[in-house]
Formats: sequence, structure tokens, C-alpha cells
Amino acid sequence: MFTSRIADPVTRSPVVRNSRSGGSVSCRILRAFLLLAPLVLLVVGQPVVGQTRPPREGPRTAPKRDITPLRRQYDERRSKFQQNLADLAERCETDDLAEAADAVRMAARRFDPETLRVRDLPREIQDSSINDLSEIEKGWRVPLRKERRDYAQDLFALSQKVLGSGHLAFAFDLIREVAHHDPDHAAARKALGFVRSGDEWMSPFEARMAREKKVWSDQFGWIPSEHLERMTRGERFYKGRWISAEREAEIRRDFAQAWEIRSEHYLVRTNYSLDKGVDLAAKLEGFHSLFFQNLAGFFKTPEEFRQLLSGSGGPKIPTKPLVVHFYRSRDEYIARLKRETSQHVEVTRGIYFPKTGIAHFFHDPESQDDSTLYHEATHQLLSGARPGHGEIGVKSDFWPIEGIACYMESFHQDGTDFSFGDPQTLRFQAARAHFVVEKYYVPLPEFCRMGMQAYQESREIKRNYAQGAGLVHFFLHYGEGLYRDEFIEYLSQIYSTRKATRDNPERPWEIAEVEPELLDRQYADHIRQLKSPDGQPNDAAASP
Repeated sequence: MFTSRIADPVTRSPVVRNSRSGGSVSCRILRAFLLLAPLVLLVVGQPVVGQTRPPREGPRTAPKRDITPLRRQYDERRSKFQQNLADLAERCETDDLAEAADAVRMAARRFDPETLRVRDLPREIQDSSINDLSEIEKGWRVPLRKERRDYAQDLFALSQKVLGSGHLAFAFDLIREVAHHDPDHAAARKALGFVRSGDEWMSPFEARMAREKKVWSDQFGWIPSEHLERMTRGERFYKGRWISAEREAEIRRDFAQAWEIRSEHYLVRTNYSLDKGVDLAAKLEGFHSLFFQNLAGFFKTPEEFRQLLSGSGGPKIPTKPLVVHFYRSRDEYIARLKRETSQHVEVTRGIYFPKTGIAHFFHDPESQDDSTLYHEATHQLLSGARPGHGEIGVKSDFWPIEGIACYMESFHQDGTDFSFGDPQTLRFQAARAHFVVEKYYVPLPEFCRMGMQAYQESREIKRNYAQGAGLVHFFLHYGEGLYRDEFIEYLSQIYSTRKATRDNPERPWEIAEVEPELLDRQYADHIRQLKSPDGQPNDAAASP
């Protein structure tokens, strides 16, 4: 029996965690200010929910070659593209086409490297016809389209070289940029999980739904198309017959009869409301998409990715959904979980059980904060991808397990833009304040030696969690992703199904082949330069 005992960093009251309960990857304090000081309990058991197949183990990458020449090629091609579009925008302005000039400049816009961001791609096949365009429109749309497609083709060729050098993260960044500028680039779309169905791009799951004549409704989820009209009028199809929405709501109050919302990667069960379940599924699908695109190296090797781009294989429909339970009240959440664990679930806002593969949440009428949802979803995705990985982070290397989950709390959707890593997120501002204002920093080698107990029982638990989130931001963003592959490799070893590997993972500086002191210095530069919220002093995040 493994038992950990840690203290709430605010109340200092003890919390006991017993591994036989099959417990959570994280427990979250109810009070809002504890975003700066979470109480997180982690002992990983045996997950049962995962992706279509376990990621391949063994050597994750071939020996990496220096990426500098390839980054230089990218910078040069990017500069040429931006200059060509700047010239085109200037010609538009000369012709008094202000809106056209704005559209051209928007096409040249580059994402802020402090965030990992992706724009939603159009579903419809792009109309390449110019017959319906006026002569004025042809004058700028045709050259813009050509510039973007030529640029996309050059980036795709460069991505193959980058893959050959063993840098999957940079290669995947290039593929996303290819699809952004040429949405109908077949190989890029395939790598991003799309298939073509008629005149649309969609996932294999969506294609199956179309074949089954089902449609997605933001109110009802995936339903037979012939049901949409009656459901919109307030009827519900329950066990082979139509009943009123009010009657169904009465039945669904019992969690045994909960609504089940099946999306591509998730099965959400809830007794709160159908539309809330659909909303959760939609949020989690957006999170899932960006998560897998930015941590591709955790799930595929460069060779697997190269085969995908060359036409071997293709995106598949997940066979097992990730299961989420959402209860109508905190009281019900506590009562049901008390049957499954001896943990103090009263102090949590969400919890994930690796043994069952289920993440649990509840409706909180006083909060619209989804950070707990994305925190626990991270644990669910990483644990579910490696069935049988056993306990992790117990003896050492605990920080990335919670660091990556804290980092992922920064997930944000703004229209068709999805992003991670906004430096103004509270987690990162706390890391900056602890470092800059309070002069608190545990050197990376010492931080990596800390196991779960040392990390969570420390009097500096609040600062440790902040530093963990800050370090993940550093590894994913510094130098436009200079160490992203190395961090993902480190995370992969921590979650390895091989006990010898996860008990003795290579450390980030060993994988990157640099001195740890260099990473400490670079982290210091990175965390100091994080943007502070407008109008707020740099030490604002120092006080909980």
C-alpha cells in the first residue's frame, strides 16, 4: 500500500491519499485564489481509456541534427513571403482598396511565439475559380492566392527536411502553417487528421456521422437528422418513443439515467442538462485538437509522422472515448465519489481516476472557470495514452506531471482561434512573480530530483507549482520552441510503460545535450520577459 499525506497549503490541514483507492491525478482546492497554490494529489494507477492504439515505445527519435540551418531557411522564406504581401498590400492602397490591403496584411500575420495557437481551418473545399470575380478583385486575390500556395508548398518541402533532422515539433508547426495558407493541401490535411468527403474536409468520425445521416447540433450533439425538427420543438426521443423535454429532464436527474453525449474523442455523461453536456463535449474536443497538434511527439515518432505524410496509413476513428462524468451539484459529486475513494474529495473541483479512466466534475453556479476541466483533461489524455504505465513521479521527476497540467489550464478559444500559453494567465504570472519579486527558484537538477512526496509536502508547494508551470512554458516556447521536442521526449519517458525508463528518465539537459546551468539561465531570461497584464505592476501575482 502506498500512502501519501500532504497539507493544504492554505489551511495546513492534512490530506491523505491511498493508492488502493485508484485515485486522482489531481485534486483542486475550491477557493479561487488557489489557482496560485493548488492542492494536487497524484498517484497513477492503471488507466483503461486511451487513443486508438498505444504510442510506440523504444527510441523516440533518431539522433537530432542541428536545426539552425533549417530555421534560417524558414526565416528567409518567411521574410520573402511577408515582403511580397507587403508589396501587394501597398499596391492595393495605391488603388484605393483599403479593405483588400487589410486582408492581404492579415494573411501575412504571424502568431505570437509566446502562445501555441492554431486557427480553425475552413471545412469547405476552396473555390479556385476566378470567373465570378470582378477585374478589381482578380487584381489582388489571384496574386495573393498564388503567393500563399507557393509559400505553403515551400514550407511542406521544408517540413520533410525538418522531420529528417528529428525535430517533430518544428515540422508539425510547419504543417499547420501549410494548411493555414493552403487549406486544400491534401498531405497537410491528412497529417492534421482530416479526410475529404465530397466538397468538405472533416475527421473520419464526422465522415461516419454523415454516412449515418447524423448532424451536429450545438444544443443536442450528434443526432439523426430526422430528429432535429422535433427536438427543436421540445420533444425528446427516449427508449424508442417521443416524450416531452420536461419529462426527459425528470428521468435524467438520476445519474443512472444520465444523458450521454458522444463526440469524436469523448463520452460525456451528465444529469445536469443536455445542452451543458454538449457544451462540455465541444470544449473538450477543441482542447483535444490543439493538445495533440502541439504534443504530437508524445503520440507519434518522426518516422510514423513521415509515413503519414507520404501516404501510408491515415487518420482513424478512436475506438474508445475518454469518459467524463458531470454531476448536477457539488453534493452529489462528493457523495458519489466517496463510494470510490478515501480521498478528501470535499476540497476538489474535479478529479481524475486513472484506474477507471474517468474524469469527474460538477456544476458550480458561482464559477465559469474551466481551468480545472483542462487540468484534469490533460492528466486523462497523457495517462490514457499509455495503458499500464504504472506509478510515475514517485521517486523523482514529479514536476512535469503537474507542470504540464497547470500549463494546459491556459487553453483559450476565441472564435476560430485556439491557443495555449498566454503569458498573462495567472499561473505564468505567479511563476514570474515568485522568480522576479521573491527571488525563488529551485535549480533544474534539484527540481528534477524531487518526487511526489517531496514536491507536495514542501512548505513551498505554492511556489513549486508555479515554477513547474513556468518551466513548461519555457520548454514549449523559448526560442520559438527550441526545446519543445526535448521536453516532450522527457515527458514520454516519465510516462513510459517500461518501469526502468520511467524510474530513470533522461533529464531535459541530457536530451538537449546542454549544461543544466544553461537551461537555468535561459529560463531566467524567459520568465523575466513574460508580458504582464496591462496596467498591472509586475509583482501583482505575488500575493495569493
